[in-house]
Amino acid sequence: MSQTILPSEFFFTFANTLPYSLFLFESKSQTFAKDNPLHFSNIKAKSLHHLLQDPNKTNTIGSVFPFLFESNLQLQIQSDIQNQKPFESVIAKEKLHFYGFQNHPYLLKLTQLDFNFYTITIEELTDAVLAEKILKQKETKLDRLLKTMINGVVVVNKEGQILYANDSASEILELELASFENRYFSSREWKQIYEDGSPYPTDKLPLAQALGDQLTVYNCEHGILSEEGHVKWLNVNATPLFDEYGNLEGATASFLDITELKKNQTTIEQQNKKLKSVLEAIEKSAIVSVTNPDGIIIRANSKFIQITGFPENEIIGSDHKIFSSDYHKKEFWKGLWNQIKHGKTWEGIIKNKSKDGNYFWLQTFIHPLFNSEEKIEAYLSIRFDITEEIVALENTKRMLHFTGIQNNRLQNFAYILSHNIRQHSSNFTSLIQLLEESKSEVDKKDIVEMLHASSVKLEETISHLNDIISINQTLNQPMEICSLKNEVNKTLSILSGSIEHRNIKIITIIPDELKIKTIPNYLESILLNLLSNAVKYVRLKEGAWIKIQIEENQDQIQIKVEDNGLGINLEKHGKKIFGMFKTFHRNEDARGIGLFITKSQVEVLGGKITLQSEEGKGSLFSVSLPKNPEESLRV
Repeated sequence: MSQTILPSEFFFTFANTLPYSLFLFESKSQTFAKDNPLHFSNIKAKSLHHLLQDPNKTNTIGSVFPFLFESNLQLQIQSDIQNQKPFESVIAKEKLHFYGFQNHPYLLKLTQLDFNFYTITIEELTDAVLAEKILKQKETKLDRLLKTMINGVVVVNKEGQILYANDSASEILELELASFENRYFSSREWKQIYEDGSPYPTDKLPLAQALGDQLTVYNCEHGILSEEGHVKWLNVNATPLFDEYGNLEGATASFLDITELKKNQTTIEQQNKKLKSVLEAIEKSAIVSVTNPDGIIIRANSKFIQITGFPENEIIGSDHKIFSSDYHKKEFWKGLWNQIKHGKTWEGIIKNKSKDGNYFWLQTFIHPLFNSEEKIEAYLSIRFDITEEIVALENTKRMLHFTGIQNNRLQNFAYILSHNIRQHSSNFTSLIQLLEESKSEVDKKDIVEMLHASSVKLEETISHLNDIISINQTLNQPMEICSLKNEVNKTLSILSGSIEHRNIKIITIIPDELKIKTIPNYLESILLNLLSNAVKYVRLKEGAWIKIQIEENQDQIQIKVEDNGLGINLEKHGKKIFGMFKTFHRNEDARGIGLFITKSQVEVLGGKITLQSEEGKGSLFSVSLPKNPEESLRV
């Protein structure tokens, strides 16, 4: 166990000469505790406390200073001891149970001498001493505050000479603190300037106004030009300082380095100018609208109002459904909203309808706009009118469509001219030559009959050519909305005699409200050819039937004509079903032109025709036509 070593005799001699009380305590186990014994008290202390008068009484710090073990003080003392700092506290006379103390506060100071001993001194605080202590504490706090401030701070006297500058001032102005001494704020060395580079008048400087006009100046901005030509921009506040009698003593200024802020501000202003120019260009050339997050229009420019034909008061507060053309499917709009709600830009082409019913196409860009919390607060739509381009493209597609159809007809037309007409011409030549050479009246009569038969065949061929030409001539006929049920009933009425004669059961499955926009003559011809074929090739026995079913499927009208008639061997005849002059049964009425014309008319309307058939079991013709063919076919 280590031996406790007391302070030297000199310490005790010196302690008895002090004008204030001093106590020496031993720190048992190097801790601060109530039972730490008192080893010495000086003469001043003994004269003031009755416990110290009895030399046989053992005193501890707990008995002499019980108030030190109140929780807040004890924690502070222990903290200061651990950090090797003296503990100081102003103590009221009521807490000190000593004789002769006056009714004013005392300064108690605890100082650790070493690991074994610490002293407590009690010094009377007169008004002057107390004021000095408080002032010193405030000065210390102020100095600490100024040193830790990011603002540069300078204090000048009445003449403008710098008396004090903090560390931040030194850093901002890039000068050593020593170089501030005896310098004047208005010195020409500073080279203060305006934003345009012109000199800043000395009498307008914040400190000059604080000293001259005795006014507080806020947020004054000026630059300081270095010898190398670099500019540092400052934001300065200045205020006058007065003594206790109201006389001007000097002034103080605080300032911040705003050079980077200025650069950023300049960059932002330049970017804003560019952005403003871009927005003005877009405003003049594009169709612009803004909606809230729910799609309600909150702004529309003049081009938007002009193309939609709606007045502004009908547009604002509405959504874009008022311009709907019903062209796009629900999946289209669902995909659009899903993309922009996730903060992504959407790009695509939208078909709209104006108030007067005209359709227009817009190349559209929809951009989500975010607030400071990164939440979508609006959608900006920028559009360009591409109606002319779309119409031109559609017309090109339609022309290509019809060119292909007409080329096919032209080939058939050329075939008839080169084959059928040539046969008729050759036949006529041969018969006329025979007629000229014949001497028998009977032979001449037979030849004339053959000429008559050839003439009938030639007339029939010319009629077929006329049918082909008639399709070409009716491509531009106007379209009308037709009731499919009514058109089928009209066709069945035309064929009613043959249907009753052959005892055919007719089955129709057609919704009453189902309509189609089409060329009426074409629809009538298509239905008549399909149904007359079904009637013509029905089996002549009990149980014959024809089923007509029409339905809508994704903007397409599906027409199905099914029978249980003779059917066709598709393996043998499949590739020439819709060819010209193709017949597949020995029917004397068959000419092989009906299905060719039907296929041509279906294709003109933008549709398709297919056949499913089995010889001896029947046939199923399926025709698919667009419900609104002018949406995809317009010549």
